[in-house]
Amino acid sequence: MPSFNYALAAGLGLLTSLVQGQIFTVDCQPLLTERGDPILNPGLPRASSHVHAIVGGTGFNLSMSLTLAPDSKNTTCSRSLDHSNYWQPQLYSQTSENSFELIEFQGSAIFYFNRACDYAPGRTQCPSDFKPAPPPAGLRIISGNSTYSTNEYFGYRAPQYNASSFSAQAIQTTCLTETTDFSYPGLPTEPCLRLRAESFFPSCWDGINLDSDDHFSHMAWPVQNYNGGGCPQSHPKAIYSVFYQFFYNTAPYPEWKNWMFAMGDPTGYGLHGDFLQGWSNQTALEQAVYTCDAGSDSPPCSVAVGEGPAIRMGPEIPGYVEEVGLDGSPVPALPGTHPVVGSYLDRKPALK
Repeated sequence: MPSFNYALAAGLGLLTSLVQGQIFTVDCQPLLTERGDPILNPGLPRASSHVHAIVGGTGFNLSMSLTLAPDSKNTTCSRSLDHSNYWQPQLYSQTSENSFELIEFQGSAIFYFNRACDYAPGRTQCPSDFKPAPPPAGLRIISGNSTYSTNEYFGYRAPQYNASSFSAQAIQTTCLTETTDFSYPGLPTEPCLRLRAESFFPSCWDGINLDSDDHFSHMAWPVQNYNGGGCPQSHPKAIYSVFYQFFYNTAPYPEWKNWMFAMGDPTGYGLHGDFLQGWSNQTALEQAVYTCDAGSDSPPCSVAVGEGPAIRMGPEIPGYVEEVGLDGSPVPALPGTHPVVGSYLDRKPALK
């Protein structure tokens, strides 16, 4: 199983636009593929309307308390202190018989950046020496929205996809071929050897709440850009910026028009990410912005303790049994009985 660490990604030429402000990277292997979501649907089996690909702390389950993640016995990630959980919707391919094949999720790279700064009156850019705070223990963040699609098909499900919003700009996919890596605002319009599904998370915190009723309101985007700049007065505290890359093996599925995310979205605009902060050593995480240098994997980087290869393993509490296609067999319907809503024709061209 390939490892998607910083060195590999850099060797593939994938990180050119990412290294600015990079603190460190975490390489993760799969933990679980199931229809559970302890942020949106805590405590309820199969309550999520769609299947997620999940990595990170082995303590993951549907009733995640604020202490359960840090107390995980292990992690599928390369940094042993990182017991956080990270997840995105699973990718599927629709067959000619209208069944669905699960596209193999291969692993992920999680980036932590120094990109945002605290609110200050009149501040238009961040001081070069500013250091954001680490995400507080137990913080829960969502980026993107599973209902985003085109007005024509999802007009009855708010909010609608808006390419000018920071929330939409923070989500994209990248099509990896032998020679190119074009990025798209939704799913690609070309065959790919691998698909990289990407989520950038809000970096401005209200300084009080670890979650909110809608799971969005306690966080905000910087004023100037989704991926950096000064925080708004309403959410004055800058934290490390978190960015996901989830990799899917799309080479066996050259018919790109058939790809869709698990919520029945063939456009890709509904891609989203969930982050549950579960670092087992908050002090080490706090010191990372001072001790780690552009993805350093060795001391004195404070989060390099116990550094090793990411290893695929299962959760301490087994997930709920449901056929989601992991054995390679097509499933007759998307788990959660999701209809396919929208069309590949609504996908937009590659980003310039």
